[in-house]
Amino acid sequence: MSRARRLLLVVAAWAVPTAWVVVALLSGPSDGTTIAGSRWSDTLEITEAYGDTPLRAGETVLAVDGRDLDSWVIDGGPSREVGDVVPYRVRRGGTGVDVIVTVEVPLRRYPLLAAARAHASALAIALMPLAAASWVLWRRPTVATGSLLAAAALAPAALTASPLGLGPIDLAGGRGSWPYAVGQAAFALGLGCALLVALTFCGVPRWMRRRPVVAAAPFAVPLLGYLVWALAAVPRQAPGAGRLQVAETIALPALVATAPVAVAVLARGYLTATERRDRLALRLVLLTLSGGIAVRLLLVDLPRALTGDAIVPWPLLGLLLVPTVLVCVAVAMLRYRLDEIEPAVRRALAQSLAFLVVGSLFAALAVAVGRASDTSFEALVAGGVIALLLLPLGLGLQRGVARLLHRDRELPREVVTELRALDPLTDPAEVLEETLTLLARRLHLSYAAISVQDSDPVDASIGEPRGDATTVDLVVAGARVGRLLLEVDADRAPFGSADRRLLEDVGNQVGVLVQSVLINRELQRSRQQLVAAREEERRRVRRDLHDGLGPSLATLAMGLEAAGELIADDPERAAGMVADLSDQAREEIAEVRRLVDGLRPPALDQLGLLSALQQRADDHNTAARAGTRPGVMTWTLEADEDVGQLPAAVEVAAYRIVIEAVNNAARHSSAPTCVVGLRRDPDALLIRVVDHGTGLGPRPGAGVGLSSMRERAEELGGTCTLTSYDGAGTVVEARLPLPSPAAPGGAG
Repeated sequence: MSRARRLLLVVAAWAVPTAWVVVALLSGPSDGTTIAGSRWSDTLEITEAYGDTPLRAGETVLAVDGRDLDSWVIDGGPSREVGDVVPYRVRRGGTGVDVIVTVEVPLRRYPLLAAARAHASALAIALMPLAAASWVLWRRPTVATGSLLAAAALAPAALTASPLGLGPIDLAGGRGSWPYAVGQAAFALGLGCALLVALTFCGVPRWMRRRPVVAAAPFAVPLLGYLVWALAAVPRQAPGAGRLQVAETIALPALVATAPVAVAVLARGYLTATERRDRLALRLVLLTLSGGIAVRLLLVDLPRALTGDAIVPWPLLGLLLVPTVLVCVAVAMLRYRLDEIEPAVRRALAQSLAFLVVGSLFAALAVAVGRASDTSFEALVAGGVIALLLLPLGLGLQRGVARLLHRDRELPREVVTELRALDPLTDPAEVLEETLTLLARRLHLSYAAISVQDSDPVDASIGEPRGDATTVDLVVAGARVGRLLLEVDADRAPFGSADRRLLEDVGNQVGVLVQSVLINRELQRSRQQLVAAREEERRRVRRDLHDGLGPSLATLAMGLEAAGELIADDPERAAGMVADLSDQAREEIAEVRRLVDGLRPPALDQLGLLSALQQRADDHNTAARAGTRPGVMTWTLEADEDVGQLPAAVEVAAYRIVIEAVNNAARHSSAPTCVVGLRRDPDALLIRVVDHGTGLGPRPGAGVGLSSMRERAEELGGTCTLTSYDGAGTVVEARLPLPSPAAPGGAG
């Protein structure tokens, strides 16, 4: 998407809701009040009053121009204009006595500035998602970010429903209730866009790309929620203002229907995502949204339902909570440093929710105890605060006593942290000795030993055994790699059931260290074998060059010198010598080719892996049909087009494995055909050679060909397996790992 188009979308996203709010509010006269949040009926409670209107917040409007609100909604009446003076009959609360008075209210334009100042926090909360969505779209224009911008642009339209809602005059001959209904409908439409964001968060699904018209399906969810609400609630209301309000309440039922569907879609996307960044981003969004909802419930909705007042007013909490949620959603959609931000948010969210839950339980308990014991709530809270301040001191004393008695048994995390700091790549004896020394120092041990049964056993110990040692199995990934023996000092308490967690943690970490030592030793052995194999190959090539090709070339040079001397005296004899030397040169050229072929098949350099195998298959099949090759088996190559360029070592190994497997099938399987399949995964080349011959019998021998294929695969860190079915054929499968594109030698 071009920068100009992005700029146009962002400008439109800001201009449309702004124009809607201004036009809707100024489209008719206003009495300087709003009834947002009130229940509409024949009487209305004023929730906000702006400017110099004679009406005040908290008053109840009983009648407008001598008629109640139900009468105006059902029967209608004359329209009102700016400048009209309308009598209101209102009930005012005094010093314990309600007074009913008639007030002359002059109509004027909607007080936009005064209302904006009164609801600055609501305006900020409504515009913050729009700012975040604009930034996300500008940085990463996708279907998901475009849908997010549309949802954020439609949400502020609901301001004309609440808090900048209708006034009593709007239901009594004023502009009508359409700003309320349209604002809520726009919010419901924005919920459909939000559901589209959830569907396309990791990219447009295949079913949506095939049928773009189904992109409208998310908008049916909020519509269905509203229809269910309307069919269930509207018939229960008597005709009048109450029924009108229920019929035009669209946002809440749409939100109730859409929110769980959106969460379910995000959760499904998280469970099915294959890319790690997508999983982190989806988890961050799910954690943030669920945490935000939980904070709102614990601090606002639940206390309001129980006591009538929120612990933290929503305008203040929203200014803190909404930007946090938006920043996390923006980070997730931009895929920005997710490896660092997602774990930090997860930890902070868990700690915050734990604090909120404990605080809410404490507050509820304080209220209950206060009512039962006639103790003030403030005194209970003060006592709780003092207890919280003394708690760290008590924990510190407990930790000091535990450290004095048991050393670091009570702090397993610190012991494991020091074990992790050891370097497993140093000499095995040094690593194990450092491990045992650390355990003896931190746990006050008189004896410690590690025993590992390997092809080359590993044993290390410090101290002398005196009694029954505690045995800890060293288990890694479910496999037992050794044992750890521990004895505490005579003046210390022996290990008991309470130390189980410490011993498990120590055993796991020591097991990882031991496994790393074993892997390091195996790596060193493999390197020694590779060096030995390389030097052996060099010795073979040197021997072939020195003992075979070298003397032959020397003889050829001397023959050419002798022939040159005979040209003048005996031309015929010189010509014969040159002819013989020419034949000898051809033989030496063939010998050079044999040496080169032993290093790397030339067909791979000339044709590539697929073409070289296809040429080999064509030659084999032609010879088999002509009867010049033993057996009648033919073989075919089936390969994906995206096999592409491969590293040289992988090409050679794949070529040798395929040829060896095909030759084995031709000699032993008695199969008419053989199929060779090659497929490239993101991180490996997969080879599969299948014949439908007689198989290898119940006890197949481990021939040179089979071991050669397995060794070629293992040299690259891969695997090669052979599966034989008696009378039903043989399958050879090999997996050759490929380096990543960024790694040296990677096959980009």
